[in-house]
Amino acid sequence: MTERIPLTPERWREIERLFSQIEERPAERAALLAAADAGVREEVEKMVAASERASLLDSPPMPAQPPSEPLPNALGPYRIDAPIGHGGMGRVFRATDTRLNRAVAIKIPAEQFSERFEREARAIARLNHPNICTLHDVGPDYLVMELVEGKTLAARLERGKFSLEETVRYGAQIASALAAAHAQGIVHRDLKPSNIMLTKTSVKLMDFGLSRSQDDVHVTAECDRMGTPAYMAPEQFSGQPGDARSDIYALGLLLYEMAAGKRPLPGTPSPLTPALDRIVKKCLEEDPDNRWQSARDLEWELQSVLDVPSASPSYPRIRVLYAALGLAVLLLASLAILHFTEKPPEQLPARMSLLLPERSRVEALAVSPDGRQLAMVLVQDGKQQLWIRALDSLNLRPLAGTDDAASPFWSPDGRYIAFFADAKLKKVEASGGPVQVLCDDAQGGKGGTWNREGEILFSTDAVGRVQRIADTGGTPSEALYQPDGDAFFPVFLPDGHSYLVRRGRSPGAPNAGIWLFSTTGAQARRIVADFSNPEFANPAARSQVGHVLFTRGGALMALPLDTKRLAPAGNPFPVAEQATGPWTSGPLMLAYVSSKRAGWQYVWRDRQGKSLGAVGGAGATVAVSPDGKRIVGVQDGIETMSSAGGEVTRVTFGGRGQNPIWSPDARYVAFNSGGSIFRKLATGAGVQELLVASQVLIVPLSWSPDGRFLLYVQLNSQTAADLMALPMEGDRKPFVVVQTPANENQGQFSPDGKYVAYTSNESGLSEIYVIPFPPSPAGGRWLVSKGGGVMPRWRRDGKELFYISPDNQMMSVAVTTQPVFSAGTPQRLFQTGIVDTGIRTGPMSWDIAPDGRFLIITDTSVDTSVTAILNWRTPYAK
Repeated sequence: MTERIPLTPERWREIERLFSQIEERPAERAALLAAADAGVREEVEKMVAASERASLLDSPPMPAQPPSEPLPNALGPYRIDAPIGHGGMGRVFRATDTRLNRAVAIKIPAEQFSERFEREARAIARLNHPNICTLHDVGPDYLVMELVEGKTLAARLERGKFSLEETVRYGAQIASALAAAHAQGIVHRDLKPSNIMLTKTSVKLMDFGLSRSQDDVHVTAECDRMGTPAYMAPEQFSGQPGDARSDIYALGLLLYEMAAGKRPLPGTPSPLTPALDRIVKKCLEEDPDNRWQSARDLEWELQSVLDVPSASPSYPRIRVLYAALGLAVLLLASLAILHFTEKPPEQLPARMSLLLPERSRVEALAVSPDGRQLAMVLVQDGKQQLWIRALDSLNLRPLAGTDDAASPFWSPDGRYIAFFADAKLKKVEASGGPVQVLCDDAQGGKGGTWNREGEILFSTDAVGRVQRIADTGGTPSEALYQPDGDAFFPVFLPDGHSYLVRRGRSPGAPNAGIWLFSTTGAQARRIVADFSNPEFANPAARSQVGHVLFTRGGALMALPLDTKRLAPAGNPFPVAEQATGPWTSGPLMLAYVSSKRAGWQYVWRDRQGKSLGAVGGAGATVAVSPDGKRIVGVQDGIETMSSAGGEVTRVTFGGRGQNPIWSPDARYVAFNSGGSIFRKLATGAGVQELLVASQVLIVPLSWSPDGRFLLYVQLNSQTAADLMALPMEGDRKPFVVVQTPANENQGQFSPDGKYVAYTSNESGLSEIYVIPFPPSPAGGRWLVSKGGGVMPRWRRDGKELFYISPDNQMMSVAVTTQPVFSAGTPQRLFQTGIVDTGIRTGPMSWDIAPDGRFLIITDTSVDTSVTAILNWRTPYAK
């Protein structure tokens, strides 16, 4: 093999030129290669060979299906409808998800699933953006993807170049998609026209088959040379690790090709407009440090292209004079008419940042009906409380008596704010004052809404149905004419009886999406299929079109809705691309938190609280395997990893599954999804097995050491949270462990399986109790905590119980279980930093390993500001 010559800019241009000539004249390949020097020829031959390879997840395939291949009838819950295409890497079918009645694309690779495939699938699953093709599910030997209707950018380029407006619009969407991927640490590495689909409204990036995480140690330098050479950055071709700027280089080539109708050739003049030419040249700098350093910056630059005024042609002075005189006459003649028909100046959108208190995090937002005040649920120094910010003021003020507030919503006159706290629905005046309890049965509040007739609709985890109550309080009743099955987050429309609601507890629930219902029974239909909490922005003045707001792929979307016809008045459009935090909207103002919560980490600590190192990014819950070798958590689905960090194994995909716990032998992970508990192999292989189903929310908590019982919590409308046990043998009929009018939750089996520690608020304060298992009236009960406690865990030898105190301290209690249970005096160990210490519906936000180390989820993220957009609908008004 010829010794590699350093890749200088001149040599790179020579290689590019020869490769482009071969692509344009493939019949002359041999002659063109023969005329080149040996070093250039060898590099170009590698490029040609690489361009003929396909990725495992490459899209789209060749059209039509080979006749010799039989057409399967179904794959799991997916009915195969028709072949879409095939290629050397496998087949693609159009299919229907029979559970959701949703059209999907099924990809069946020709080769068996491998470690490389799993990495590629994980890369796709982590991406959630309106301009990126979504991975819905992964079967034993197939992928379930979003079905994208349209044509590839490559096919469209065969018809010629794009207009400047099309180039900028599509380019900005591609840049936005890349920015979302780069924010997840994922580099595409193979951006090209055939990997981009053009739909009726936008572009979709289709193939992340060669994508890599910046933390992926499995991708070698040789793999970094993979990709399509015609769109490969110089550093990729020379074998250096590509980063986000490599994708920016490829996007620069795409922008040139869209605007000019052909790829750039070295030494030829640019046909692009000056503004676009400046952007593209910066994309195509040989040195990555000289390019745009982020796709988000590039997106902004592209959006500004159309705002750059074009140079005006020069005219002779006399023509300018005549034109000016003529214009003056016209202006004078029409002055009177214009005076009486003059419209007020257009109110353009304006963005501003609302600063928050230091070290605070936003849990919920709600804008007042007049748009002048913003209610926020903030967490600061471990305290969750309701705060108010008037938009004409620089200060926020907390509302006394609103500790642990959640899901706030305003009264129609803006005088009161209703919220959930302590398993109750409450209200307080926005100006401050005593808190009033509206009803006691509101365990796990899931949104509410208030109309001018004094009627409140709300929903809870415990009931899962829309309930009605008067705004003066009382006993709630079920709202008439509502959906069968789970329904949450009701929102009244302006008529006061029609309302929106989110159906289902998870994206995979039957009929999931946002539906329109009415308390009079006149309406019942799905508005959008997106699984999102709905909001509604009332029509602006002199309009009858309001907007349904929802999230799609991390973007905040708005669907115009005619409030008279109760029907869509247009297509959904994006309002904010990165509204990843809570959001709210009024007629004129929209507010949201855009900061990505990337600060949650698994952190090991010793008994003094000293940090022993972080493991990686964390979700809301964590459990250490019985042997201490692995941990399980939730990150857009359930995943496991080594207790020392490193390679992650996905157990579920597409956001499915919450609150995972380990089986005693660490073979299985149990978790809840909707109103059911499942188990699945911790390797992610196979299909999930249903363990128990319920009409209300149920969550697994602990598995007995002998594997015979699964302890779980069940939310009930009459008895709040109850502890239940599921036998894993025999008829598997669940039985009650603890059930009172209070909340019993967070149950944990002792290491010998003879006792259960749990949390109860029957005294008015959450405390830790221990009872024998199986439960017995004569078995006894012991109070372990003093002055409050939640989240109990046993030391693995059963000689110590730990819990979290109300001031976030890790507490230790020496215990014995033989011959009977006894507990010593609680001792403080260290400050945990755990924010939420209320009764939770999952396992713990911490756990303990067999060697005595504590694994604690630490929240280092803060929301420093809330973004508010005034006149947000102006660009989309008809």
